[in-house]
Amino acid sequence: MAKSRIIPWKTITVEAVAIVLSILMAFAIDAWWAEKKESDVEQVALLALLSDFTESREQLARVLISLESARIDFAHFQSVTDAELVGVDPDTIRKTLTALAKNHTFDPVTATLDALVNDGRLGLISDAQLLTQLSGWRRSLDNIEDISFELRAESVRVRRAMERHGGPFIRWQRSMNDLEVLSRADGETMANLRRDVDFMGAARSHQYALSAYLYQLHGLAETIDSIVTLLAPVES
Repeated sequence: MAKSRIIPWKTITVEAVAIVLSILMAFAIDAWWAEKKESDVEQVALLALLSDFTESREQLARVLISLESARIDFAHFQSVTDAELVGVDPDTIRKTLTALAKNHTFDPVTATLDALVNDGRLGLISDAQLLTQLSGWRRSLDNIEDISFELRAESVRVRRAMERHGGPFIRWQRSMNDLEVLSRADGETMANLRRDVDFMGAARSHQYALSAYLYQLHGLAETIDSIVTLLAPVES
């Protein structure tokens, strides 16, 4: 009778354990690598967001200064006497009229945030507070776009009223975007414009829209400051 074969259970057990451990190790390495890649992508995204929001904050600061100046210039235009208006220097005239006729709109840099949202990668950002701020930012932009459109429409109405007034503004019948027309106005033109009920009605409506837009932008500035503060540690 042949001898029964001795099964090396100890060896098999050791080999089986080694195989299981190697599989688990491979899974752990894969998971670590995937997490590392996600972390790298998050870091790149955060740096890009910081760059975008820093640029947007700088642009918004310039727009706020322009809007505040426009409001002050119009208030001065309404309050001075006709004699004072006639004596106003050409630079002040151009500045005052440009504030009424030119679009003062904020165009933030949203390329990185849009790409993250469209690619479904916004969830890679692990900071819950930052995600909340970014969500609020997107909603604020949607809301402010309506007011921005209204302000642009009011600027067009002001230019139409100036065109109807005549004088140097008659040239706008050929090109509504030719703001060089404003340089042809003088103090007498300003005094006549202020007596023009149609123009003053359009100008005051423009100022109302401008004030509403300015109020919303100040709120937006606070949001940008909060987001930049949350993103700032990324650079360190």
